[in-house]
Formats: sequence, structure tokens, C-alpha cells
Amino acid sequence: MRVHIIFAVFVLMALLGDVRIFLFVLNRAVFGSHREEKTPWGWLIYTVPPLLLILTALFWPLNRWMGQLMSTPFVERITPERLEEMPWSIALAKIGAAWLIIAAAVGDYWLLERIRVLAFPEPPLVGIRTQPSEVVRLRKEHVPFAFLRRLGAHNDVYDIEITRHEVIVDDLPPRFDGYRIAFLTDTHVASFVRRDFYREIVAQVQRFDPDAVLLGGDFVTWRRHIPLLAEVLLSDLQARDGIFAILGNHDYWAGPEEVMSAMSARGVQFITNRSVRLSRGGETLPLVGIDEMYRGTPDVILAFEGVAPDGPCIAVSHHPDIIDLLGGRRIDLLVCGHTHGGQIRLPFFGALVVPSRHEGEFAAGFHRVGRVLMYVSRGIGAIPPVRILCRPEVATFTLRRGHRTS
Repeated sequence: MRVHIIFAVFVLMALLGDVRIFLFVLNRAVFGSHREEKTPWGWLIYTVPPLLLILTALFWPLNRWMGQLMSTPFVERITPERLEEMPWSIALAKIGAAWLIIAAAVGDYWLLERIRVLAFPEPPLVGIRTQPSEVVRLRKEHVPFAFLRRLGAHNDVYDIEITRHEVIVDDLPPRFDGYRIAFLTDTHVASFVRRDFYREIVAQVQRFDPDAVLLGGDFVTWRRHIPLLAEVLLSDLQARDGIFAILGNHDYWAGPEEVMSAMSARGVQFITNRSVRLSRGGETLPLVGIDEMYRGTPDVILAFEGVAPDGPCIAVSHHPDIIDLLGGRRIDLLVCGHTHGGQIRLPFFGALVVPSRHEGEFAAGFHRVGRVLMYVSRGIGAIPPVRILCRPEVATFTLRRGHRTS
């Protein structure tokens, strides 16, 4: 009985490991670094699950073999006649045993890692003050029970969360103390999305009264929605120092020239691989734009040309994987998108599908890597239009001059 219980636990861990292996392939290969819209690794979606199922099915001959051994007296288990009765069963059982150990180890590691993350969260990052956020719900909750909604039984796609953060920079030019930045990304403007959703997004940005608006790419998914983008998102979007943007992977696939033309006509400035100087009372703060990590042509050296390597700086790029190209550069606030925060998150396990070589490590929120403070927004849109435990986000930041450690 004890052996069967142990075997069942191993099987459960192995099934969990199968899921984790598939997610690893999905995040890093299928949705990873391909330049073309149609991934060359799409076939893995259809081949990896059957392969994992076949390997998992080999647990049955392993269980059968174990049962036969356990039901046979020890002196009869190792006789030549006994071994000749089930050669194929033994071979399959060996393969099943090997995969059981491998998959169970992967599942066990995933489970223990999630327990570690939840039980011992990272300490708050120095130099950040996050204020309570505000949620604007544009439709009624279609599940009446709150505990079910907390478990994910609600589509958050129209529940807009406005997050508020203060970023403290030791040597921020005094005139920029209190400088306000709004960040929108991954809007994925589409005709099937309610127009009041976009109106509310713009209204919340204008309510924040930003000095600058940064746009992080993936403005549309399909070329036909480019005219709609300018109409619903840019008509009333304003900031004192301007609106600055870079492209995302979907913009490259939909038509980068058309996207840039439509947005530039509404006053948006594209800062692809270049910097601009924000000005306040004779003082300046560099704003750097870095092209999309995989579908664009990111040139970090060109983007930071003329920017003091040890001076204060803010930057925008679409993909959080850009962090791997920045080396020892100092960036006091780098805003990115692309991940949608995972879009569908599960209790305990969090974000599952995160198209990044870092997977869920940079799914959302603040991360300090070397001298870079990076913020990954959950974005606005969702393709398909489903968000579970992952609200669309309007991210707002206020720069503060001060001592980060105080």
C-alpha cells in the first residue's frame, strides 16, 4: 500500500512536470525570439503534448511491472523464466521509470519554487513608493461570488487598473522633482473592443495630468485597425512635453510605416534607437527609446549616444528581454510591456504563458537588474480578449529627487 501511495505521488508530480515542460517550450521557443509573425516553431504546439502523453502513458507498464514484482515471492522474481515472460514490458517500464523520475523532478522543482516565491517574497525594492491603485470597472461582475472571482472566475478585460508609483532618483535635476509620466502599452486596438474602454483609458491618463506620455508598442494586431488606432486612442491624448513611442512586434507585423505615419500625424514622436531631452527651466533629462528586441533592430549604443553613462536617465522599450543588452548602463526607469502580465494567471502558479526567455521572472512590475530599474506593465489590450486575475493597466509614475535609501 505504501509503495502505491509513493507511486501515485510521483505520478502527480510527473504530470505537473509535463505541464511545466510544455510551458517552457511554449514561452521560450514557440512565442520566443522569432522575427516573423508566424513562428517557425509552431509545430511544437502539436508535437510536444502528444510526446509528453506517450511518455506519461509508459507509467502504466511500469505500474504493472511493479505490481507483478510485488505480488511474486522474492525467490521467483529473478528467475530466467520470469524475466523472459515480459521483455517488452520491462523495456517500456524502464523508459517509463526514467521519464517518471525526470518529469517528477521538474514538477517537484516547480512546486517548491512557487512555495518559495509565495512564502518568502522578494523584499521591496529601494527607491520606489507604490501608492494604492484604482480600479475602474466598465461592466458588472458576471460571477456573483467574490471567492470565485478571486480564484479566476471572472474576465478582467474591462476592469482597468490605474497603478501609481513614485521613483526616487538621487541626482534628479531639481526642476524634474514631481515630473509625471504615464505609460500605455500593448493596446492592441481592435474593432470588437468597446469604444468606451478606450475613452476611459484616455480619460484616466488625462486625469493624471502627465508631463509626458510614453507608448510601449503593440498598438494594433492587424493592419486594418491602424486607422482606428488614431481615432480611438490618440484624438484626446495629451501631455505637456509630448507623447513618445516605440514600436512593438505586432506593429512590425501589421505594417511599421503605416503605424508610424498614422500616429505621427496625431503628434506622436517616435524615438526608435535615439534619445530626446526633456526640458524643465533650463535643466534636462534624457529620454531614450530602444527598438523592439527581436523583431526590430535594437541598437543600444546608438540609442544612448550623447547620454551621460552615470547621469539620470529614463527609457522605453517594448520587450523586457532588452535588459540582457544593457550591460552596466544606468537607467533610473525603464518601462516595457509585451508580456501582458501573463494575461491569464492562476492562483498559486501565477502567470503561465509569458513570451520571454526569462518566462515569468519579468512578467509584470518592478525589477532591479544591475543599475537598471525596469517596470513591466501588464498592458491594455488582450488577444484573445480574455484576462484572468490580470487587469489591464494604466501605469503612472512620479519622479522624485531624494535619497533612495532614506
